[in-house]
This record gives sequence, structure tokens and C-alpha cells, in this order.
Amino acid sequence: MPNIRRDMTGILEGLNPKEGNFVVEYCKDFNARRSAKVSGYEPDHGYRLRKEPHIAAAIDRVVLRRLDATDIDAEWVLMEAVDNAIIAKQNSNISASNTALNLVAKHVMVDAFAADKVLSVTDKDIVERLQRARKRLQDAADDLDEVSFF
Repeated sequence: MPNIRRDMTGILEGLNPKEGNFVVEYCKDFNARRSAKVSGYEPDHGYRLRKEPHIAAAIDRVVLRRLDATDIDAEWVLMEAVDNAIIAKQNSNISASNTALNLVAKHVMVDAFAADKVLSVTDKDIVERLQRARKRLQDAADDLDEVSFF
């Protein structure tokens, strides 16, 4: 894997050396306090520093370059979770297999629990709701007939 410091041409453009060092250090472990301290800032300053638009944009560029270089995407994560479930099951590690299967089921490309998110409404429920709404409207209209401003 290429050295991240040598491959930063363009990514750290517009940052001063301390800010550039903060971005590089932050992208190692995403620890704002440690990165700020190593870069010559007060540790608590790291949280504010990472929210600065130009620094946040540089962090995003580093992360995107890493993802491009490693070809990690949603499909890769899904396939790894499936592989882990199979391997764990073959090794009789049911707990690990179930954990991996849970990740697979929740994955955005699978969304096995989508049916749980949909409300179940029957025709009877709809009819009852419409009848209650009609009654509320009728009651409101009756109340208006009784009010007189003269």
C-alpha cells in the first residue's frame, strides 16, 4: 500500500502544515484529541478543527481515496459478511454465524427486515378510520350551525 504522506498531493491543498498533519493523523484512527495533540494543537481543539469546512473536505478526500484504492463498497461488505457467516457456521461457531447473518439481514442491499417496517393496515381498519373521520366532520359541521354571531 502506498505511503499516505507521499500521495497527498492535491488532497491537502489549501491547508497549512499543521492542518495537513492533523488531517493525516486524524485519518489514521479518527481520534480528534490525539491528532490535535500530535499536530501541535490543544487536544480539545481537535473536535472543532475536524468540523472546519476545508479540513472536513480534506478528510473526506482522504477517506474517498482510501475507499477507491481498496475497492471497499456496500457490495464488498455484504459479501464479506456472507463469507463470515458461512465460515463461522462451518466451524460450529453459531454465535459468530448469527452475528454475521444479522449484519447481512440489515444490509441496505438485503433489508430482510423491511416487512417489519411496513404498517399492516386491513380494509376493516381503513373503513373504521374513514367512519371516525366522517363523524368528526359531521360533528364539526353541526357545531358551526349552532353558532350565531348576530
